[in-house]
Amino acid sequence: MSNTKISISALSYKKKEDIRILNACLSSWFKNPKVLHFTSPNMTYPFNLNKWISLSYKEKNNKTIIIKIDDWIIGHLSIKEKKEQGSAHLFHLIIDPNYHRKGFAKKLILYAEELINNDNIKKITLNVAKKNQAARQLYYALGYADKETTRSGSIKMEKNLIN
Repeated sequence: MSNTKISISALSYKKKEDIRILNACLSSWFKNPKVLHFTSPNMTYPFNLNKWISLSYKEKNNKTIIIKIDDWIIGHLSIKEKKEQGSAHLFHLIIDPNYHRKGFAKKLILYAEELINNDNIKKITLNVAKKNQAARQLYYALGYADKETTRSGSIKMEKNLIN
């Protein structure tokens, strides 16, 4: 694995070729209904890309980043900036199940925080399923704290940034 190239870049739900690539990745990762529910509790199984886009990717202030090993996408994270509120919201963090517990989710989150910090955002929020202990532990380790329970039963977490 010494010659392996890890890269993080942006993709867009507005570009046809990016959508085609994302559909292939997401459809593969969401073969397990539990993974889909942990990533997006408002989605129903089986995964449907058009519904995914209509629920979460119609707004212009969303950014999506992906992490690759060589040229293979292994992870996805989206950011919604609410500049007028001085905040950003992370959502749809998903890592290919074959690459869990190898630090890739952390790399994506840290990269997203760097992007957000450059936009003078003061705090970051995210929602996590109560039962998703692995994700919760990662978020705690990265400085996120529980704020409240959402109506859907997820935990809203928050991290204040120092600019």
